[in-house]
Amino acid sequence: MKLNILEEIGLTKSESKVYMSLLELGDTKRAEIINKSQVASSKIYEILNKLILKGLATTYIKNKIKYFKPVNPNQLITYLDEKKEKINQIETETKKALPELLKLYTSSEQKKEVELLIGFKSLQEVFREQVEELKENDTCYILAETHEINNTTNLFFSQIHLQREAKKIKSKMLYNISQKKIVNKFFSSKKYPLTQTKYIEHESSIAINVYNNKTIIIIFGIEISIIKITSQEAANSFLEYFKVFWKTAKI
Repeated sequence: MKLNILEEIGLTKSESKVYMSLLELGDTKRAEIINKSQVASSKIYEILNKLILKGLATTYIKNKIKYFKPVNPNQLITYLDEKKEKINQIETETKKALPELLKLYTSSEQKKEVELLIGFKSLQEVFREQVEELKENDTCYILAETHEINNTTNLFFSQIHLQREAKKIKSKMLYNISQKKIVNKFFSSKKYPLTQTKYIEHESSIAINVYNNKTIIIIFGIEISIIKITSQEAANSFLEYFKVFWKTAKI
């Protein structure tokens, strides 16, 4: 058995080394375990005690000498079953506590007006929250970036758009006129009937999403940066700018 498998099920690297040594040595003494596992002598008793608590080793005294022995490896399955049971219990308790936690989260979220987030994972989280928050017939207003973005990001936005359409969320999108071909490929109104797309003459490395009381500003650089503003006043202001562009934009 490879050490990383033991580590995957919850043993530390040192515990894995000692357990494997016990399996190979059988009934053995402290010094032999240290020699075989190459674990520090100052830590060996602590590690052996942890294995005993996990049900993976036992100890006994013979001729006034303390011996250690491994438990049948089938105990690993029992150990995993116990971990699953604990995880299930934690999941149940977490679900019970979730309504109260969400109240606290919503309360703190209302106080927080501006957040700076970095990276693609943050982008995913922001748009997951967007899709969750918006309801049927709500509208998301989008002023798109004009710089080329990579295929991974393009694919991600396509998936988000599918999720918005599935929830019957409307989208109004403004792009640069030079992007018409790629927009028709990914976000055409024929494919997405709840999407309206228009075109303007502008150059920008940022994209802006406005919905409800949120304004999301995405800066596409070497690394994606996201400014998330939670403010009805700010959202209204950005929406007014969007409406001005929308009136003069071309179909």
